[in-house]
Amino acid sequence: MTLAEAPAKSVCVADVAVAVPGVELFTYAVPAELAEHIKPGIRVLVPFKNRSLTAYCVRVEERAVTFKLKALTEVLDSEPVLSKEMLTLTGQISAYYGSSWGEAIENALPAWVKFGKKAERALRKLQEGGEPQSCAEPELTLTEEQKNALFAMEQERALDQPKPILLHGVTGSGKSELYIRLIRAALKDKRASIILVPEIALTEQLKRFFAKQFGANLEIMHSKLSDGERFLAWKRLELGFSNIVLGPRSAVFAPVRNLGLIIMDEEHENSYKQETTPRYHAREAARWRARNEHALFVMGTATPSLEAMHLAQSGEFKHVQLTQRIDARPMPRVSVIDLKQYLSAKQKVVILSPPLSNEIESNLKKGEGTILLLNRRGFSTHIHCSQCRQVESCSSCHVSLTFHQEDNTMLCHYCNFKRPVQDRCSSCSAPVLRFSGFGTEKVESEVAWRFPHARISRMDADTVRKKGSHEEILKDFRDRKSDILIGTQMIAKGFDFPHVTLVGVILADVGLMLPDFRSSERTFQLMTQVAGRAGRGQTPGRVLVQTHSPDHPSIRFAKNHDFLNFFSYEMPERRRHFYPPYARLINFIVRGKDENKAYLTARELRENLGAALKDTAASHELEISGPAPLPFYKLRGHYRWHVMMKMVPGQEEALKRAHQVLNKLKKPSSVAAAVDVDPLNIL
Repeated sequence: MTLAEAPAKSVCVADVAVAVPGVELFTYAVPAELAEHIKPGIRVLVPFKNRSLTAYCVRVEERAVTFKLKALTEVLDSEPVLSKEMLTLTGQISAYYGSSWGEAIENALPAWVKFGKKAERALRKLQEGGEPQSCAEPELTLTEEQKNALFAMEQERALDQPKPILLHGVTGSGKSELYIRLIRAALKDKRASIILVPEIALTEQLKRFFAKQFGANLEIMHSKLSDGERFLAWKRLELGFSNIVLGPRSAVFAPVRNLGLIIMDEEHENSYKQETTPRYHAREAARWRARNEHALFVMGTATPSLEAMHLAQSGEFKHVQLTQRIDARPMPRVSVIDLKQYLSAKQKVVILSPPLSNEIESNLKKGEGTILLLNRRGFSTHIHCSQCRQVESCSSCHVSLTFHQEDNTMLCHYCNFKRPVQDRCSSCSAPVLRFSGFGTEKVESEVAWRFPHARISRMDADTVRKKGSHEEILKDFRDRKSDILIGTQMIAKGFDFPHVTLVGVILADVGLMLPDFRSSERTFQLMTQVAGRAGRGQTPGRVLVQTHSPDHPSIRFAKNHDFLNFFSYEMPERRRHFYPPYARLINFIVRGKDENKAYLTARELRENLGAALKDTAASHELEISGPAPLPFYKLRGHYRWHVMMKMVPGQEEALKRAHQVLNKLKKPSSVAAAVDVDPLNIL
């Protein structure tokens, strides 16, 4: 950023972050007329490569310089849009996950800040309001186990630097009531709370639960809100009118004052990991923020991630357990149905086995609720030609198109390419196409045909696109306006429907088919979580799991709600193959529309990584593999290669060097490269 050498002199300079990939901070001179207006956390306008960009000031100081610096041109805010604490957190995210600091900042701020939208009238109206009051809901009587767990967490909360807590409680054990007690204790100390949930749908359910307790003190923040709604929620928190916020992973950046508590519900969920730059995990961001601000961080789940459980066993997290459901309610009885015994030459696919059909019919007669899970949407998973066997696929992604009966289209679930179903094969023009596989839409059709008087709701990515559709579907089911709820994994998480006594897993094998070392863990978690939706009221629950792999360890352990033995089984496998939590994965992804250029760039990246890391402390416990094509090799028109690094955790110097290698990589303009630290999906 220098123009010409000049004698050393002391000048006022600003270090700024720009939301451009792979860059360090830039330093600009601060003109005298702007010096009194600039401070860390404020947005400024700077000249940047023949254009003008918005940047974020992270440091202002007098500094001796020997070069003539470009000067920033404008200060855009009267007050910082980022607190000192948020600057620290976004800096940590940038350094660990390999994004620029500017990209991390932009991710943390809502759109109305980034694009300078104003809502002054709404803000004035907000400032005229009174202080919100909490509701006086009667407290429930805690079980002895809950009392012991609360006491252990309160002891930790009283420390100046509390240790993160893994609250490991079986489904229905009363974790939410403990959240309430912790939030009330934080309020008593004039400290704020952040509650993180994995899904927007779960946000709406917990909104009802927490609003009864905290009234206007509770703010909701998620992507389905309008800019205006998010603006008001953000400002109420920033100004201290509210001090409890509920939302998915982005709520970890909420501008609450005097943070005292972060709760992460369903800690194990993959949706806490962002899949775009910066690819941060909300668990790590929450952990850093809690430590920075001397707050308590509580992770609640019935099925901890293996990484979290490993940290609990090593003593880095405090482990608090709830082993019994409240009111001594029994865990649901789980039966495993081997689908192979129902297959025949005439029937090659079974959607509802006779035992599951009988249980659904019984539930309908008794007026009790039923949940059916299949973690795959659509009507048919692929369409193929009966003559040449060619599968109808997406030309941009090289994955099969899924048939959706509602609008008679074939859809790519990765790039959203859509086209009508053809009468003939697109390859050989043969007139007979066959529909294979099935998703939630097909399950809904089958259930409607088998039980014509049943009222059915379906919840998947196709039915929840409109604002408020999540809550509408769940409200109908909660109010018993529908008898059967069919859905993907989004219906398995944390919902509390006391009238549900039957859960059916249509095909437990779906997750086991993926080329992913975490497939067993995810299948176990999904089976256990969805089973936990049954029997939460007075009537005991039943769970029927349909599978072609009844002896698979994930299914055997899930049948008995047995996390600890699953953990004991899976961890030696992880150690043997040098996978997390025993190793840290860093996945470098190279993509381009030119297949050869993408490959050559990935190969150069692999060579540069090897050269840069050969003399680090981690070199003797470091593996670099690739370049290899990703499982979905062509996606959205780009050919995709990846280079994978495995190293022991804690090697920060090696991680820093790896990020530097990527930032310095010379690549054609048509090729893009990115890094994913601690990836959860390698597809």
